[in-house]
This record gives sequence, structure tokens and C-alpha cells, in this order.
Amino acid sequence: MLPSQLLVARARGGYVLPVYATMKYHELYVADQLIAAFRESLGRKRRDLDQRIEEIEDLAYKIGCDYRFARGLAHILNRRAIFEKPKTPVDPVRARIEVFFESSRELGGFALSPEERSRVLEKVARKLGLSAEELENCLRAVHEEEEVVAGFEEISAEELLRQYNLALTQTLLFKALEVVVDVAASGTEAKILLYNVKKLGLMYTAEPIEWGVRIRIDGPASILRQTERYGTRLAKLLPYVVSTRKWRIFSRVKRRDRVYKFYLDSRHSDLFPRTDLRIEEYDSSVEEDFYKRFKAIGSDWEVVREPEPLVAGKSIFVPDFAFVRDGIKVYLEIMGFWTPDYLERKLKKLRELREVNMIVAVSRELACTRVLSSIPHEVVVFKGRSLATEVYRRLKAYEPPKRKRARREERKELPGEIEEYLRALEVARLSEVLRELSKYGLEFGDVVEILEERSFEIDWRGMDPERIVVRRKSR
Repeated sequence: MLPSQLLVARARGGYVLPVYATMKYHELYVADQLIAAFRESLGRKRRDLDQRIEEIEDLAYKIGCDYRFARGLAHILNRRAIFEKPKTPVDPVRARIEVFFESSRELGGFALSPEERSRVLEKVARKLGLSAEELENCLRAVHEEEEVVAGFEEISAEELLRQYNLALTQTLLFKALEVVVDVAASGTEAKILLYNVKKLGLMYTAEPIEWGVRIRIDGPASILRQTERYGTRLAKLLPYVVSTRKWRIFSRVKRRDRVYKFYLDSRHSDLFPRTDLRIEEYDSSVEEDFYKRFKAIGSDWEVVREPEPLVAGKSIFVPDFAFVRDGIKVYLEIMGFWTPDYLERKLKKLRELREVNMIVAVSRELACTRVLSSIPHEVVVFKGRSLATEVYRRLKAYEPPKRKRARREERKELPGEIEEYLRALEVARLSEVLRELSKYGLEFGDVVEILEERSFEIDWRGMDPERIVVRRKSR
């Protein structure tokens, strides 16, 4: 993605389209010059590289390129470079602090003349064991232009132009109200694409079409907050879309207080880089945090991160997680980013899901009465990091009765030491109880069930056993 001021696009007849690089000679020439500038700047200061880039921008303008074209290419190349602070005998921040305090002591403020500045620098240099020139270099080292180009990841001119075209599209869609993506892909590829939409936390609906799958995504301009974060997530999806065998993108884009249409399809695939289709890591801290915390519980439920898509009426629904145990499967859907329209579509899909075990997790800030009453599945209201705890408790209700009875029978005759410990227990942290009962081979889930069977209350204040309090119920 590029800064918005570097977007080059043209509007005509109600449509808007980026001005893509089409591998013309003069475009390839500018790209080659910029790549060479980065390569040849290894070991030199960033200031020198920036000066070279400005010269190439002037050259690009003279041969008929928009100045934003060369600047956009340089922006992409900057992300492929490694910049390091220059090595100095004293930390530059410390040097600046010493100069500041010495100037305050000596002059009562900042040096106003070259003589005063020279006197302060000489005193600080002696104190730090440096020459005046070395101290000057330390002071300059905090500035970005003094950084050294320490590394550069090579790229061809053609691939740079393809990356530029992708970045133009990502930048334009940052202002999208809605994005509709149609793709033709194998079953596995379609699943991976849907998983990525889900894992990136995008608001979407999906449905099969005659030649593939249609994914309708709410655009960044449709939400009221966290627009930048959401737009970045949408940008991460785009490389996978344009790498499929057949694709097309429709969008409505808000630009200068007017809404334009945008359309692009796989006839232009050669303009974009190819990306191997792989499953993205979670981009939402809620899902990632939930997974880690639930795994830490040590539950008998196996948690599945990429459950199979479900059919909800005419739509495709991808839950966030599935839990499997003893042939029983329970799905979990976490409601994150939302708008009123998206919320209505999500509730409609949930109502159309039939004959599945589903837990719907709703953030407390979203949990108004209207929302809760409209969900035809078990609802968990959570705040912060309490979700794993709440889901763990709800899953116990799905355990087969026979299994529960069998486990109770197994524990019917607990060792006398455990019975004696529990009779004496009134209130304690769960961590203390776990330490005591783990001596007899009992794990987290077993301990919780034993406590509940023995009429203890568990005050769930999170997943940290140090914060969970166990208390005997008043008789």
C-alpha cells in the first residue's frame, strides 16, 4: 500500500481506475534506475540515497512519468531496504542530553552564538573522552538522513512494477465502501481464501456462484472507527485474490466526496505479482489470544483453528473455531468488527444455520438486548480476556451424559487424602488446589469437575489460576 498522496488514478464516466504501469520501456527504465540507486547505496548514508532518488524523480518527470510514479516505486523499495544508525563511540541520545545539561549550567539555556556552542561542545567532548568532531558526529546520528543503508532485498524491474500496481489498487480500495470479489478456484483454494478473509477479521458474506465463489466485503470507508487497521487487513487479502486462476473485483469507492465504481478482472493478471496461496496468521488479537488461552487450560476438547465452511441458506459461513470431543463438534463464532448492516447480515446467517452446535461470542460493547435476543444459538458475552473461560464453561454442557457419569464413577472413590483436603477447604486460589490435587495425577479439567461436584463455587476472574477463587457454597 502507498501513502494516499502517491495514488495516481483517473476518474471517467462514474468509474475510477489507477494509472497502472504497463511494462513500457520508460517505466522499466525508471524502475531499473531506482533499483540500482538502492543497490549502490549499500554502506552509504540515507541522505545520499535520498538525493539520488530526487534526481531520478526529476528524470522520470522529464521523460513523461508522473512524479508520484517514481516516488511510489521508491516507497516500495524503501520497505526492502535495511537502515541502521551509524556506529558512534557514545550513544547519540546520551550525547544530546549531556550537551543540553551543560548548556543549561554554563549559559542558563541554549547557546546563541558559535563561540558559546563551541565552548559547550568542547567541555562535553572532554567529559565523554571524545574529540569535538566525534561529538558532532554523535549529535547528528539521531537524524534519519544519517542512517546507513545496511541491506537491500533485490528485485527485478518487472516485479517492482507489478508490486507498484498492487499497491495502487490497495491504496484505492482503502476508500472503498464495499468490495465484491468473484474467484474461480479449486475447493482447497476457495477454503484457504475464505479462511484468510475470516482470519483477517474482515466483515464479509460468501456464496457460491456459477463458476466459483463470491465474497462480499464491507469496505474500510463503511466503518466509523479503526478504518486504517481495517484497510490494512483488506490490503493483505488482495494479493491472494489476484493470484487465483480467474477473478474479478467490483467496488464502490469514495473519492473527493463522490462515490465512483471500480472494476478489474483477471484479464489484467499479468500486471500483478503472483502470491502462493497460504493461510494467513490471525490478524485479530481476540482470536489469537483466545486460542492460546484455551490451549493453556488443558481441556479434553480439541480446538480446530480452520473448521470446514458451513452452508447457511444460500451463503457460506466459516466459523472461527470448532471443538471436537467424543464425536461431538461445537463451533464458535466471535463477533468483532461490525456495522449495523453487517450485523443484520451476520444474524441472518446465524438464523439459517441448522442442526449445528454453535456458541456465539459477543463483545460486551456490542451486547445490546436486541442483538442477544436475535441470536438463535448459545451466546457468550465477554469482556477483554475472559472469553476462553466462558467458552470452556459452556462446552461442559455438550459433554455426553454417559461420559460424565463414567468419569464420576471413576472418581467415586477418591483417595482419602483428597477427601480430607476437600473437607477442610473453605476458600483458596485455584492454583493452590491444582498444586495439591495434581500430586494424585489430576489435571485442570478433572479438578474443576471435582470441585463443582463437591459443591464449591468457582469465581472465574480470567484464565490465570492465581486469580480464580474457589469457595465452598454456604450450606
